[in-house]
Amino acid sequence: MVPRPQRKTKSIDALKRCDHDPHVIAAVAKLFWLDRKVDKARNWLNRAVTLAPDIGDFWALYYKFELQHGTEESQKDVLNRCTAAEPKYGEKWQAISKAVENSHQPVEAILKKVVVVFAKEESVAGAAEK
Repeated sequence: MVPRPQRKTKSIDALKRCDHDPHVIAAVAKLFWLDRKVDKARNWLNRAVTLAPDIGDFWALYYKFELQHGTEESQKDVLNRCTAAEPKYGEKWQAISKAVENSHQPVEAILKKVVVVFAKEESVAGAAEK
């Protein structure tokens, strides 16, 4: 990841080049999340899932965010919206949804499994930084 002082500059450059790219929007949302700007992160994650409702990784990030910072109502809202969108894409989403043991799992179960994968990756990355 880019050093903290350069993050804002890099994110502004990326937004200038691709202001409607959901991957850029989600990356900016993660930066707000890291900086503990909860309301901004929520708005940007919502924008990412609105732009690309078929990318399950964004739904998983949004749901993980709401589990940490949201109310039970907001968690249910994200869960219901994700179920209605029926996402099919995303690096982690496809790996989990196409696994044989998950072939007949509902969207809700896959979403929760992707959140667990993101949490494990985050803890491994945190341990590697120390």
